[in-house]
Amino acid sequence: MSTDLFSCRNCIHNPAQGLTLGPGAGFCLTWGSILDQPEQTTCKYLHRKDLPMFLARDGIREHEDEFSQVAYMADLETHAPLVPRAYDSDDVPDAERLDNVTRAVAAYHALDSAPDTTVQRRSLTLATFAGAADGRRAMMYASLVRRVLASGAPARMWTRRVLDLLDEIDTDVLFRAADLLEAGGAAAARWEVAHARLSCIQEFGWHAAREELMYPMMELGAHVAEEDWNGFLLALGRLKGSFRDVVIALDAEQRLLGWPRP
Repeated sequence: MSTDLFSCRNCIHNPAQGLTLGPGAGFCLTWGSILDQPEQTTCKYLHRKDLPMFLARDGIREHEDEFSQVAYMADLETHAPLVPRAYDSDDVPDAERLDNVTRAVAAYHALDSAPDTTVQRRSLTLATFAGAADGRRAMMYASLVRRVLASGAPARMWTRRVLDLLDEIDTDVLFRAADLLEAGGAAAARWEVAHARLSCIQEFGWHAAREELMYPMMELGAHVAEEDWNGFLLALGRLKGSFRDVVIALDAEQRLLGWPRP
């Protein structure tokens, strides 16, 4: 198995990059730190982008154990500890090191970690990243929603953000050549974004105890195996309505019981 799968490039806490997307430095929301070499960096809190947590549990536990004695981030191969380094927007080298999308992640971190941040403000800030045709921003949005779900916030409190993701889940995404790690890598990047989006829905299903959302590959797996992108989007479009029905039903339950909403 590629070690890249356990690097910061494949972690939801570094939402603006991926295995195929986002050259250069990244930004980790867990540590509030610039990632100078995201493909060579990891930590025990890694949360894979490409699979929902409940399907990657064994590998993640092994990774946690492997890095359990490292207090912060570490080199993926040597395990040498790396001290987190905050982003300073007024520092010219920092500003030049991060591209626009990654700087948006750093700005999100500043808002999300502010002392006066509320659930409502966090939800509204998150909503500003929904609906993007840009592939990196689409991956960023799916990763940010997954972070909220993993944080322990009740799944029922974030149904609106999940519905926003469902609205766009069967739409194609575009990439700038400068955002791809390899020339001509748009096809692989499309699939990476698709897996990140689907994993978000699957994890929401796990948190909300809705098995109907947890295993979409029963219907989509053949298209994925054959790399049939158009067939995959069509099949996903047919599934989307039933996914929405499940999420909306959960939302109705929370309204009936008077649960708080973000």
